Amino acid sequence: MTPGATAGATAEAGSAARPRRTLRVPLGLLFGQAVAGALLGVLWWAVARRPAAWLVGEPVLLSAAQYPVARDGAFAVLTALAGVAAGLVVLRCAGPDPVRVLLAALAGALAGSLLTVAVAGVLPPSDPAEVAHVSVYAWAVVLVQPLVLSGVVAVATLSSALVDWVRTPD
Repeated sequence: MTPGATAGATAEAGSAARPRRTLRVPLGLLFGQAVAGALLGVLWWAVARRPAAWLVGEPVLLSAAQYPVARDGAFAVLTALAGVAAGLVVLRCAGPDPVRVLLAALAGALAGSLLTVAVAGVLPPSDPAEVAHVSVYAWAVVLVQPLVLSGVVAVATLSSALVDWVRTPD
């Protein structure tokens, strides 16, 4: 076998591996956040099922009517942390096609948020009349994770562009 034939085969294998790698990051962000959303649903259910004093602000909030607000707040904090983590992954692994990676991450963030609500809602007790039922009260809180993710990416991208602009000599 000649050295040129080996180099040609290696170049073909490298070009075939590139499309796989460019799809791996967006698909990983999409499905990874969905799986993380299911895990966050279990964590949110455990934290918000019977809200502790530190979550509802005892002794200020004494009635069960404030539990939905505390649950939405706990949901917002957990999904915001997931959005920050996903935003950092987008910034680190954007590669040659950052728009595709960002769109996949946003779709994964929305899917993860919805799965968080779904998983926590099916865990016992499942009767919505019970105080211990975990569900979102204000459905707009489902958008926290995608909004935080896009905010992290936007702030980092803007600050990087400003630094490059300031450092560029005229």
